[in-house]
Amino acid sequence: MGSLTLTITLSDILALVGIVAVIFITYYIVTTLKKLGLMADKINSILDTNKNNIDNTLNTLPKLVDNVNKIAASIESKGDEVGDIVSSVNEVAATVDDIVSAVSDVVDVFSQFRSLFSKKKFKIKR
Repeated sequence: MGSLTLTITLSDILALVGIVAVIFITYYIVTTLKKLGLMADKINSILDTNKNNIDNTLNTLPKLVDNVNKIAASIESKGDEVGDIVSSVNEVAATVDDIVSAVSDVVDVFSQFRSLFSKKKFKIKR
């Protein structure tokens, strides 16, 4: 009987490695798509469960934006009023400083007069 010879070439090994790689990649893609499908189902379930809440929130958003715009306008107008009040207070403070300075000068003058007269004693000669 004759002997059986098996010859494996480099192209056979590369073909085998290629087939294994294609099988692995196909398995990975199928598994990933399956997980994505499960995730999409969960997301749909959550959206269905919360549909009323989502609709209410979406209906409320324009009102909220309106209120925020009103508040911003109010703050802006109050800011202008506060700026006017601050400038008025600064003017009053400057006036008070001027008055205090003037009163201080008058007090100094009176102190000088008092010290002038208290140092000299007037004697009446007879």
